[in-house]
Amino acid sequence: MIRPHERPPRIWPVVIATILGLAILVTLGVWQVNRLAWKEVLLAQLAANAAAPAVDLKTAFNMSRAGSNVEFVRVKFTGTYKNDASMKMLSGYDGGQGWTIITPAASSDGWAVIVDRGRLPGQMLEHFQQLDGPQEIDGVLRTHPYGQGLFDPANDPKANMWYWWDVQGMVAASGLPADLKPYPFAVQLVPTGNGVDFPRPQEPKADLANNHLGYAITWFGLALTLLGVSGFYIFDLRRRRSAWSAGR
Repeated sequence: MIRPHERPPRIWPVVIATILGLAILVTLGVWQVNRLAWKEVLLAQLAANAAAPAVDLKTAFNMSRAGSNVEFVRVKFTGTYKNDASMKMLSGYDGGQGWTIITPAASSDGWAVIVDRGRLPGQMLEHFQQLDGPQEIDGVLRTHPYGQGLFDPANDPKANMWYWWDVQGMVAASGLPADLKPYPFAVQLVPTGNGVDFPRPQEPKADLANNHLGYAITWFGLALTLLGVSGFYIFDLRRRRSAWSAGR
């Protein structure tokens, strides 16, 4: 508490601190608004990719080479699964432990392709359906650009234990003929109602959090709070400094 004979603090340091705080908070809010706009454009593009007519593997590959975002581009091709090289990735299923079944395939036009066939519950790991002979494979491209997460164990190809997507490593572990061209993206099957119980393909869904609007509201709200609190404090300082000057 300031005694009557004590000079109240100066106002200008509070004003400068308030201006700096507001600049930081507003900048963060504007950045989140820009990120929101970018994320909405990206999500719209992914939805358009998935809704467009299917193309062949080479066309999708050339689209990527030309700079297009090929995430969720629909592809359709004829391929033969290498069932004895199926890989398992730990995942969830219906609220419990499950597996994602990943089977390499040789396409009829010369590509070595990693195919995400879908998920199954843990107890079905040894009993899922194998598909022999040439198959019409219909799916969407997944680029899986993020690699190993901070808390992900290392993949163990020899033990057939996979914890994160490494398309290049999966092609290398597939045992597909060396004359096939390694396809740089995985193909995630789409549900087709073909009567195969397990593994069960998942509906394509972008794993992209879009919380930018909430973050923007938070930063702008903090800016308004700071403005209000600082304004009240500055007003009170001016009142006390006037009283102090009058009492000298």
